[in-house]
Amino acid sequence: MLRRDGRLFRRGVIPALVLSLLLAAVIVAAYYSVLKSAAEGSARAKLVLVDQEDSLYSRIAIATVEAQSYIDSLLEIDSADSEEEALDLLARGECAAVIILPEGYLNDIMVGREARGRTILSEAAAASADTVASVALFGERLLAAGQYGVFAGQQLIWAHGLSKDFEEHFLIQSNTGLMNAALSLYDEAFTVQISPYDGTSLSLSAYYAVAWLVLFFTLSGLFFMNLYLTDNRPDMLTRLYALGVSPGRFFAGKWLWPSLFHSVFAAALLFFLSRFMPLSLNPGSILLFLCGLLFLSLLSASLSVMLADRGQSFGLLTFLAAAGLFLAGGLIPRSMLSRGLTAAGRFWPSGLAAAFFSPLFGGRADWPGIAAAAVLSALLYAGTLRVLAKRPIVTGGEAGS
Repeated sequence: MLRRDGRLFRRGVIPALVLSLLLAAVIVAAYYSVLKSAAEGSARAKLVLVDQEDSLYSRIAIATVEAQSYIDSLLEIDSADSEEEALDLLARGECAAVIILPEGYLNDIMVGREARGRTILSEAAAASADTVASVALFGERLLAAGQYGVFAGQQLIWAHGLSKDFEEHFLIQSNTGLMNAALSLYDEAFTVQISPYDGTSLSLSAYYAVAWLVLFFTLSGLFFMNLYLTDNRPDMLTRLYALGVSPGRFFAGKWLWPSLFHSVFAAALLFFLSRFMPLSLNPGSILLFLCGLLFLSLLSASLSVMLADRGQSFGLLTFLAAAGLFLAGGLIPRSMLSRGLTAAGRFWPSGLAAAFFSPLFGGRADWPGIAAAAVLSALLYAGTLRVLAKRPIVTGGEAGS
């Protein structure tokens, strides 16, 4: 029976390959569109800077600040020639904030005089005004603490009657060291750790890749309907059973051949994905991924064979795939879904398949989900064999006619 199913499979493999390539192209485009939308919240804020001093030293200082990894990760900084130009950009929504540095601010900082710039937020960023003020206050107090040390040193110089040249040298060295310490604080005092996406064990891009891969392999199972249905007729079942073919042998090729196709196609697809994201390729993750493909192939084959006489499998599989993508947060971000929906999505067929796929993308294996998938697979397999055994078959006389 496997050989006969193999002939049916070979007959339909080229159309399935073409349709899979088309589906993959559509899903890749949709994946990047949804991923870009989901990642917009983490995009750098655009800021316009007006340097009213516009001296060589001020330009060097601003360039030094912009080059810091901490600043560069948060802000995209552009400059404007005047306050009016900057405010016009802010009014048109082309930036999130404007910072205006007054003339002479560097000299004030170097000699310990108070120097205040102005930060103007857009209406969209106004809700973050308290946060911005707190961050600015922290920086101000940090620098002030350092300046107190500079002032204490200056008092000692005056008390001991040291020369003016010595004092100027001290101020330059102290303030330069203070600025260097402030600029290097982020890199030296903080360890950057990227947390997984919304309580999962995957990064944002990896999570969406898993969700859309599950959708692809669920829908691609629909391309083998000819294999599922050609021999799944009462007259053909009668002949096959008379020849000693059991329901188990009849069903085996219906899900093993598509799983072989999925495995070969997945190898090419993962090679493509590895150019854009890191994959955790080890025997355990690869084995689990292949088990996930077997699970999805069994799901498609079982429902198609069991519902062959009703013609409902195409609509049901499409519904399961689309609903699974929604519950996983593949259409609407997980953070906008209720925890009840995401919990249901975890144990939806798509979520069970994702439990197998996650380790290959750097996540943890969801063993409760894998166990649930094993139970569902056993139920589907047993249910399919039961339906095949009980499906009405024609009598011997009718079969001969």
